[in-house]
Amino acid sequence: MAQPLDIEAQAKKHLIALDMWRLPVDPFAIAKEEGIELAPGQYGAKFDARIKFVRSAKTFILFYKEACDGLTEGRVRFSIGHELGHYYLPHHRDYLLRGESHNSVTDFRSGNLIEIEADNFSSALLMPNELFAAALKARNITICTLSDLSGLAETAFKTSLTSTVRRYVGLDWEPCSMVVSEAGVVKWANHSDSMQALGMGWIGSRSPVPNTTPTAKLWERLGTEATLARMEAGVDADIWFDRPYRPRLWEEAMPLGYTGLVLTFLTAEEGD
Repeated sequence: MAQPLDIEAQAKKHLIALDMWRLPVDPFAIAKEEGIELAPGQYGAKFDARIKFVRSAKTFILFYKEACDGLTEGRVRFSIGHELGHYYLPHHRDYLLRGESHNSVTDFRSGNLIEIEADNFSSALLMPNELFAAALKARNITICTLSDLSGLAETAFKTSLTSTVRRYVGLDWEPCSMVVSEAGVVKWANHSDSMQALGMGWIGSRSPVPNTTPTAKLWERLGTEATLARMEAGVDADIWFDRPYRPRLWEEAMPLGYTGLVLTFLTAEEGD
């Protein structure tokens, strides 16, 4: 698996070569510049995107599901960036040139290493660290709420909320964690370096969401109605973590559209 810094460097190299080192990055324009044929459509319910090399035509075709029925434009753009990862990363490209392809699972919903690499490439391509930090500084943002990150996703980056929050956590702007859950059970979690330094760097996948949290209350509500309502409150840190060095967290939880997933954003409150 290519190292994250290699992926960052490759994404930046291509953006600069294409004279696209600015926000928002347009993955559709990148595909066109590279001569990749775009093939939008409705496709199946579980289809995100797929890129294939047609040897007889000596061209790449990128199939992707158009935004509709709750599938946001930001999510579509992230899927395009994911397929560009398959196109640009050398070992992925070799796979395509052999005539092999597959339907991708994007937006950090797959545990497959190849898919994770392509997701990381999409993040680096659409939200380069330097441009992400500059966008935060331009808005005088020192700490972020989910509303802040949702606004950045929609306006500055035009990306999915999941990928934007994950990028923010990775940037380590503040001690924070994100958790994605399904049916009240944790699917995966990610933590900033400074959060890990505070003893809060692990939440087990397949573990139940703690039942006294805003996230648990949101899942309880989702059991009775379809809602996009957000819930937030301060919670004791040891509800989520075994040995935290800070006593309190601020927790925000919201459904990821009507996907059946909930995104939780945890930030460490300042100690006394």
